[in-house]
Amino acid sequence: MDGLKKFQLKESSFLVLTRHFFRRLFLNETVFFEEQMTGKVISIIALLSIFPAYVADNLLFVYLIIPGKPQAWAEISEFTSLIMLLIGLVTIFVWDAIFLDRQDFLNLMPLPLKPLTIFSAKFASLIMFVGIFAIGLNALSSIVFVLFLGQASYFGFLSTVILFLTHLLVMFLASAFMFFALGFIAGFFNILLRGKIFQRISDLLRLSLIVVHIFILYFFLIDTHFIYEQFEKLKDLQGTPTSFMMNFPPLWFTGLYEVLQGNHQPFFQELALRALLALAIAVAAFFLITLFSYNRHLKKISPEGAKHFRPSILRRLTEPILNLTILRRPAERAAFWFYGSVMSRSRLHRTRILSYLGIGFGLSLIMFVSTGKFLWKAQSGNMLSLPLVLSFFLLVGIRDASNIPLNFEANWAFQLAETPRRWTYFSALRKSLIIFALFPLFLLLFVFYGFIWNWPASGVHCLYNFALAVLLVEVLFFQQKKFPFACSYLPGKGKLHIFWLVYILLFLGYIFIPRWFEPYFLARPSRLIGFYVAVILVLLSVWFYHKYHFYQKQPLIYEDNPEPYLIELFPRT
Repeated sequence: MDGLKKFQLKESSFLVLTRHFFRRLFLNETVFFEEQMTGKVISIIALLSIFPAYVADNLLFVYLIIPGKPQAWAEISEFTSLIMLLIGLVTIFVWDAIFLDRQDFLNLMPLPLKPLTIFSAKFASLIMFVGIFAIGLNALSSIVFVLFLGQASYFGFLSTVILFLTHLLVMFLASAFMFFALGFIAGFFNILLRGKIFQRISDLLRLSLIVVHIFILYFFLIDTHFIYEQFEKLKDLQGTPTSFMMNFPPLWFTGLYEVLQGNHQPFFQELALRALLALAIAVAAFFLITLFSYNRHLKKISPEGAKHFRPSILRRLTEPILNLTILRRPAERAAFWFYGSVMSRSRLHRTRILSYLGIGFGLSLIMFVSTGKFLWKAQSGNMLSLPLVLSFFLLVGIRDASNIPLNFEANWAFQLAETPRRWTYFSALRKSLIIFALFPLFLLLFVFYGFIWNWPASGVHCLYNFALAVLLVEVLFFQQKKFPFACSYLPGKGKLHIFWLVYILLFLGYIFIPRWFEPYFLARPSRLIGFYVAVILVLLSVWFYHKYHFYQKQPLIYEDNPEPYLIELFPRT
């Protein structure tokens, strides 16, 4: 009986830990699905599953009108590449939650848990995560594969079921390889570099990977003709495969797909063997990195004290000037430097902002390339929209990050020191966004456009878009009552999974409407005077409304409360 109780206790601990680690994957620095997690995850997977089904339909439709058994391995390899790209993008967004972190060790070490139980539960949670996304992404595309390839090959019921299971299994294995390979890269840099250096490199690496993934996805979803031609060329090289073909991961799992379907050609058998070997190596390397990280955390398990940062040289040079000019009030001065420190030094907020900015850079790169070989030097529509795209994602990222508190000490500090001039805190927020976010961005854009166009045109272009970005700041933070970066965070109010179409339409309006009018100002830069007069009048009106009307009557919010319809769900006493 004692042995049975120990087994049940061990099994219960394993299940509880697995569920805990699985939830932690959705409670990370980029994605925070605490409330309605199931509904949000299902919504995201359902939305993402449309794209693989669309691509599968385009790839395989031709086999419905071609008689004979289809040789669709090139199309399968292209589709496998798409699935691996999508899983890679998902992995990047949960990068910081893949490994056991310091908080896990501090919470779990005092408990009577064996390391094997912890590692097993962590591995099970990762497999669940990959499995849910891999099967969810292929929920619709697997039906397309079964209908198109099964009908073209005159499959019976049993062969159709085998094709369906093969498709799901291979896509799951390819997704697992991509997930653990990227996890190994993250862990490798974490071990190779020290903490602060790794954080900077990790942020840059994550931003770069987001840009690369989004850029490559462009060829699968929009410029499909180019990517289709590249994979069609592989068919001609089947007899004499190149080294690139034999070392291209999606082709490995394509070979496994073909072998499981009964194709025993040496070419596919070699690819299938490489797929299984690569998956085993990726999983083994991931766990070696995890074990190394585990040992390192055991040596650093002592509580971490508060970090005190010295002001940078740039701040020491500019602070006296800003204090004498635009930061005359002490409360505004304190809030301004608090906002700037959060955006530059808080890993949680920096990661969230860079994730948004990475999407903006990816879309900008697509727009940059899609202008053509020579048109990228001209004042074409896509080139005009680049500052709008980048500023939109940068400011939306900051708006989202401002809902998350840095710590509750800051919350109480501002509550106790609140002044009657409540507009001061939000005026400081706008100034910090302009100085710490918009000025650096548009300075880089000015240099970029100055080299590819000319400096006067670059100046006019950046001045025009800078004014629009300032207006966007006012739109995003209009009538904001929550104290930025210090108010308690209540997930679920953004409802991005519900209103995503509205956000997309607003984004398209922001980047397309202004660029229709910009040639009018580029043709005669003096017309910007009237434009800036109109912008200044709008900003003054909003400033007057906030300072002398809205914040005179509205209290600041330091503790976010659930919406009324959520409160009604609780039983009344």
